[in-house]
Amino acid sequence: MNISHRVVSQAPLSRRHLLAGGLSLAGSGALAACSSGTASRAASASAAGGPLTIGLTYTPNIQFAPFYMAKKDGKYAANVTLRHHGSQDGLFDALQSGEEHLVIAGADEAVVATSNGSDLVVIGGYYQSYPACLIVPESSSINAPADLRGKTVGTPGKKGETWYALQLAMDTGSLTESDLTIQEIGYTQQAAIVGGKVDAVVGFSNNDAIQMSQAGTPVRTIQVADQIPLVGASLVTTRSLLDSRRQDLEAAVKASIEGMTAFVKDPDAAVEATKDQVADLKVDQTQAARAREVAVATGKLVSGDGSQPIGSVRVDDVASMIEFLSSHKLLGGKKTPQAAEVCVPLGQ
Repeated sequence: MNISHRVVSQAPLSRRHLLAGGLSLAGSGALAACSSGTASRAASASAAGGPLTIGLTYTPNIQFAPFYMAKKDGKYAANVTLRHHGSQDGLFDALQSGEEHLVIAGADEAVVATSNGSDLVVIGGYYQSYPACLIVPESSSINAPADLRGKTVGTPGKKGETWYALQLAMDTGSLTESDLTIQEIGYTQQAAIVGGKVDAVVGFSNNDAIQMSQAGTPVRTIQVADQIPLVGASLVTTRSLLDSRRQDLEAAVKASIEGMTAFVKDPDAAVEATKDQVADLKVDQTQAARAREVAVATGKLVSGDGSQPIGSVRVDDVASMIEFLSSHKLLGGKKTPQAAEVCVPLGQ
């Protein structure tokens, strides 16, 4: 998500892609099966004989509302719980240890982790459009990636989705790293822009850019390419879990897609569902309004341009992504990911 990783109250998440900091949540209690489909999923899960935990990573936030909504509306089987990581956890650590069974994370990050020895599989989509982009002050003369020549660009670090996006922006602008100054600024994009320390930052359209605007700093976003060969926030599991719990995972993917669809259609309901996880939204109308703005922006990523179904993920897109990551030497050397092995769409 993808899924980004720093949180400011209920202001939008600012990177690690969808994904930051510490509360554990056990869901809203046992859910009654409210349709024959839900009852069937519950029976299937019961037969499997174990809990199924979906890792949302880091602290509760409106960007996870599709999953809160699916849980609240009884779309998941009764044995499904939602869990937020601790801030010190690695993105896939709980998944690989068996503490989680499905995690919301960038498909690109999963592929890179696989190339470094992890055995991960993307089984469902979340974002249909890539969230990482260039962010510049509204008055900036930068209007396209090529305009970064001679400029200073801030990035959280030389890894992860913002780094992949910057590589693509340089490709688009026919630039090399020697054509601009790259500063590693951690997750301080807003301070770097406000303080004039950089000319542009790489961040996320549905959190960093909105957070800056909400804080009174007018900014613009710039796409890193017309066609982006990267796949962002997705539903990721391990090969062993896919082999042993395929039916349970498919039911969880289908339920998650129902939540995504509801989220896109009704951002107000998304805010209401998130209030159960973020108490500030119940008492602070300003925070609730800001959360709704993030929900609308995130909904645009979830629906994309409308050419593909919500929640879908495509092997061909993953193949193009692997080619891009490989050509930019962003993959590790332990394993060469094959698209048909690391992308097994379920529930579509």
